[in-house]
Amino acid sequence: MDIAVCVKQVPVSNDVSVDPVTHSLVRDSAESMLNPADANALEEAVALRERYDGQVIAFTMGPPSAEKALRAALAMGADDAVLITDRAFAGADTVATARVLAESLRRYGVFDLVITGSESSDGATGQVGPMLAEFLAWPHLTEVRRIEAVETGRLRGLKKFKNGFLRAAVTLPAVLTVSYGCNEPRLPTFLSQISANKKSVPAYTNKELGLSPGAVGLAGSPTEVIDTFAPERRKRAELLSGTPEEIAGKILALIEKKRGKDNG
Repeated sequence: MDIAVCVKQVPVSNDVSVDPVTHSLVRDSAESMLNPADANALEEAVALRERYDGQVIAFTMGPPSAEKALRAALAMGADDAVLITDRAFAGADTVATARVLAESLRRYGVFDLVITGSESSDGATGQVGPMLAEFLAWPHLTEVRRIEAVETGRLRGLKKFKNGFLRAAVTLPAVLTVSYGCNEPRLPTFLSQISANKKSVPAYTNKELGLSPGAVGLAGSPTEVIDTFAPERRKRAELLSGTPEEIAGKILALIEKKRGKDNG
């Protein structure tokens, strides 16, 4: 079973700068890590390989520094990795990103399954997985919590659905997005990290993919970020001190004050 895992390099914290022109995150200057939900996706892929053989290939789209996320994926058990990088891809929204990922998968080879995290910790749109399935013309399942079985060309899994869970099956090849925390990602060993650091990671640019300049990056993005700003903080915390009885009295006074404003 040959599986592609699409991963993303994300900032370690929210303390990142924003390009004043494109309003995109300036990723080169931020400390980064493998997107947490993508680590769960990678664990699912490696576990499936252990059960059904095959190989796991990690893909990421980003600046050259995004190779760090691929090294982490290799150390966690991926067999190979591909960096998709080109200035032409900069500023891509979720549609343009999914288009480039789909073309990269086609260029690499034939896959039975594509797995990715349900959402990234920086954008949190949850859109790339389903859009990738659309560009590949494959069925997909989102918010998968557990893959239960793969048999006779079908995969069965348990997915998040409203306030509960739904058991669903999908015909392969397919795209899955898995929920953050659905498993416990394995930790790289010292030897696996050394091996990952030595492994060659090929890079795809648009020269290899051959996509129209108008289909990638900002030009290929039907949506555009027109502004970014920090939300206005309208609430403030108030520290109450005193005995339990005094604090209870102060809380009651605050409630009555708030009630009076609402009724006024």
